[in-house]
This record gives sequence, structure tokens and C-alpha cells, in this order.
Amino acid sequence: MMRGPLLIVGASGRAAAASAIRAGFDPFVIDLFADADTQRLCPVLKCDPSDYPHGFIPLAENAPAGPWMYTGGLENHPEVVEAISKYRVLLGNDYEVLQTARNERLIAERVRHAGGNFPATAEPGSIPSDDRIWIRKPRNSSGGRGIRIAEKHDFENTTTAMREMLQVFIHGDPMSAIYFTRKPDQHRLFGITRQLVGTTWLHAKNFEYTGNISTMDEKIERSMQISPLAFNGMGFEFVWGEDFIRTSKGPFTIEINPRYTAAIEVLEHATGTAIMAEDWLERTCHRCVIAKGIYYAPHSFTFPESGAWDDSLANCTDDWTLHHYADIPHAGSKIEVGQPVITIFAEGETETDCLQLLQRRAAELDRLFGWETSP
Repeated sequence: MMRGPLLIVGASGRAAAASAIRAGFDPFVIDLFADADTQRLCPVLKCDPSDYPHGFIPLAENAPAGPWMYTGGLENHPEVVEAISKYRVLLGNDYEVLQTARNERLIAERVRHAGGNFPATAEPGSIPSDDRIWIRKPRNSSGGRGIRIAEKHDFENTTTAMREMLQVFIHGDPMSAIYFTRKPDQHRLFGITRQLVGTTWLHAKNFEYTGNISTMDEKIERSMQISPLAFNGMGFEFVWGEDFIRTSKGPFTIEINPRYTAAIEVLEHATGTAIMAEDWLERTCHRCVIAKGIYYAPHSFTFPESGAWDDSLANCTDDWTLHHYADIPHAGSKIEVGQPVITIFAEGETETDCLQLLQRRAAELDRLFGWETSP
């Protein structure tokens, strides 16, 4: 049953559009790619990357009337969210919530007060006397872009304090939790995924987000049930995520993603449940393990006319079928080194099965794109 139109705006809208269709919406997408499979799923407008993010504002005026939601990247531009929300109902977190969600001091205070863990941070000008590893993180970024190991001069440089932060590197397993907030301060845990970060065979940079694997580890789920209580009163709505590191001392919250995240479609396929349908039970049931990987361009090339993704493109409108490839560029598109090219999916009984299948498909793409890899 259709629930009406839904405008989706962000750097990439394909995954959210597929989720919206599974939940009964009729999506309209505005993003930076207007990929071939997105165009088959629903109407889509492309925002020129040179106009990002404010170019979304006039383009949104050309979309059908109705509510809207945003995806990755726009949480760092609350002024754009505010502008579009002046004439559309927002399904998600508004300007005020985004301001607090990106306040790492407030998030750290909330998490620690609730009994959780948050990495130590350092103020510019104060050089730590211990031998811990520190990282330098942009305050307004997504997907791990721009993160690097901090050096001594980073602590001495006070001019970047407004744009970047210094944080202790936490050793452990990077993971993400997905929540749905139906009513104020009533947060439901939808599921947990393991994150792929800086994966070399996907040609990612260090710390760069490269995908997710669904997990059925009930112990991890129990450890995250109390986490959203730390954020009561902050106004979180709709779907949102929490990145954390699993350690022997318990989970360390790293940051809040106050919008639809790339992990959601992995959990939807793993559970057969559409998160935006709002009719799922307190506990979802995993049917299998699902993994996705983001393949980055190892060199510059032109996307070919045909390849391993052809069947996925031809059948991408099958809402609940897990296709092997998604976010498929148009033939002839110019792909620059380091850009995300295409998304790979895998299904299996274990995480190891999925990882091995992703790696085989990545190697096949290497061959198709003329990239020589070591045997």
C-alpha cells in the first residue's frame, strides 16, 4: 500500500529510495550521482557537485509536494536542512537537533553520564604526555573522510580547532547501531552491523568507510540497548545511527549519525523488515548474514558499457531481491581515482562467507576495470 510521495535528498539517495519503496512510499531523489539504477527505481534529479550542498535547495522546489528526508552529508549542513524544511514536513532531525548531534563535548558528557564510554579528546595547544595514539578528525565530514593519525604539530596548531578535533584512537571492532524513534525518547534498536573501514581490497583510504556486515551477536545488541537513553531529551526523531567501537571494556561511542545511514539496507535484507514501515516488532529476526562493500576507483577510467552488474541493473526494481551490485554509474561516466564507483553485496551463513564473496567480486571488478592485482 502506497503511503504517498517522499523526497530524498543527499549525496547518494539510491539506498534510501529502495528502503522507502519497501516501506510503501513513492520516492523522488535528488543527489550527486543520479545513478543508472536509481533512475530505474524512481524519478531523480542530479545536483552538480560544484553546487553542493546549497544547490539542493532550488532543486527541491521542483520535486512533488510531500514530506522529505535527507541522507549522508547533509547532517553537516543544517542550514540546508532548515531551508528545505520551511516548505516541507521533515522526516528526520531538524536544525536544532543537528547542532547538538555534532557537539562532541555534549555527546561525550551524555554518554559518560549514562555509564558508557567515549574517547578522550584534546584541546589544541595541550600536548598529551602519554604514548596513546591520537587521530585528527574533521568536525563536519562523513564516511571517515579526512581522518588521519595525529602528529605533534597537530596539537600545537590552534587555527584548525573550529574545523577539526583530536581524539584518542580506540582499538577494537568498528560497528554501528541503528535506531528508530517513533515518539520522543522512545528509541528502538533496529540492529547492529560490523563496519568495514579502510579496506585495502576495496581501494579505500585509511579510516574510509567501505561497508557493513549484519551481525546476529545478541551480546552486542544487549550492550547497546541502554545507549539511546543517554540521548533522551535531545530531540532525535525517525531513523538514526550510532558509530561505536567494540572493546573488551565495552562499547565506545564514536559519533552520532542523525539521519538514514548506509547500514540500514543491510539490516533490512538480513531481517526482511522495512525500517520506515514502522510496523516491525520490538525485536527483528535475522534470516541470514548480509554484507555490502563500497568499491573505490583504484585509478581513473571510463565506466564500461557492460559488466558483471548488468543483471542487477536489469532487475533492480525487485524490491526485496538482494542484487549483487548497486549504485551503478551510467555507461561512459568518467570515474576519477579515489571516487566511490559501485556497491557490492553478498549473502551467506557467516560473516566470513560474505567477506570472501565480496572480495571475489571486488577482484572481478579489478579485472573489468583494468587494475592489476597481486595473485
